[in-house]
Amino acid sequence: MTATRTLAQFIADTDFADLPPPVVDAAKIAILDGVANVAAGSVQELADIIGRYVRDAGGSPQSSVVGWGYKTNPPSAAFANGVFGHCLDYEIQGFPPTHGTSSCLPAALALAEQHHTPGKQVITAYVLGWEIQGRLRQASAPATRPGHHPPGLVGPLGGAAASAKTLGLDAEQTLMALGIAASRTGGLTANTGTMVKSTHPGNAARMGAEAGILAGMGYTASDEALESPVGYAAALFGGEFDWDVATGGLGASWRLIDPGFDIKRFPAQVYMQNAIEAALNLREQNGVDPNDIERVTIRRQGRGHSGPAPRSGLDGKFSVEYCAAAALLDGHVGIDTFTDARRFAPDMDAMLVRISVEPEGPASGATLATAVLKDGTTVSAECSAFSGSYGNPMSRDQRLAKVRDCFTRALSDADTERVLEMLENLESLDDTAELMAVLGNVAVGRP
Repeated sequence: MTATRTLAQFIADTDFADLPPPVVDAAKIAILDGVANVAAGSVQELADIIGRYVRDAGGSPQSSVVGWGYKTNPPSAAFANGVFGHCLDYEIQGFPPTHGTSSCLPAALALAEQHHTPGKQVITAYVLGWEIQGRLRQASAPATRPGHHPPGLVGPLGGAAASAKTLGLDAEQTLMALGIAASRTGGLTANTGTMVKSTHPGNAARMGAEAGILAGMGYTASDEALESPVGYAAALFGGEFDWDVATGGLGASWRLIDPGFDIKRFPAQVYMQNAIEAALNLREQNGVDPNDIERVTIRRQGRGHSGPAPRSGLDGKFSVEYCAAAALLDGHVGIDTFTDARRFAPDMDAMLVRISVEPEGPASGATLATAVLKDGTTVSAECSAFSGSYGNPMSRDQRLAKVRDCFTRALSDADTERVLEMLENLESLDDTAELMAVLGNVAVGRP
């Protein structure tokens, strides 16, 4: 059996009853975090553009655009909600990084709302989307060119897997969905730090939903789209692809629990998490007043994508200097840290020039923050496993504090509690449309 067909058969054959309880528990944590990201993302500046764009384009009112009070066709809703889910860079992150939630979950939710699908099927679809996307990412990671943003390469296939399961496609239809999605891949790392980056998972969700819909209607594609000499692996990775990783041991292990995922404590690139926590530790453990800082050195592995003077608050999510400066100045890093108003505030400009990065950090992989104070005193602190990382997991209360902060940016307090109740008991939800009806309301504060 070919690799593409093996994956399609696995997707079609796997049901909720086949998922081990730890996998279901992990999926529910990830889905709750993901939906919270979509809600908070729906009120961001770039979401105003995407929300108006999708609304003005029109579409059959079948699936809700979160926070906007209208419905459109499932692929367009998946696109908008995928952009919202990724734009904060706050969603969970797997190993290697690939943004499996914003590529897969919005497609599953959009189709589940349309078809009044139960929560159990959404969980199953999400697990399978994450599994396929993660396997393809791991199999191709050594050959992925730096110019390719990974969710654009593997996300459409993860979205297609989730969509196929949500729609209940059989193995042959799922095979066609994967073939269609394989031709919808792309995305450039050059756009990291701009609004376009969030369209990579958004587009993956849209293409995944469309692939599932078309395949269900009988649209055809290559039945060996992944392994063909002129197919996916050959075109994108020069044929350097580990097929054992892609298809070996399906169902014997699950990537949501092995290797697992990081829950981000801060709404910034995963590689910034240790730097932020190290800077916060420096301030808190040593009682540092930011006005007393002469200079700061951040020692870590790598420089980071953006430099010491990010072009915008959004670009600051990828700047070691900016993330550390915000932590030192404010004593916290949250969604509002990455606005243009905070980026171009006078105290931020003054602090940025005092921070330098040494990219040859400790061999342990830890991030070390060292400050020289104006009185000549030197203080330091480090972080090797940020709170929320796989090796240092958050408590339930910490996770709920994060998602509540996200939800209350778009939902009323009452609706926040309704959504939390439904998501924490998602396997018992008879109709996903009930959840989306609440999430689809006009966001609190939106005109």
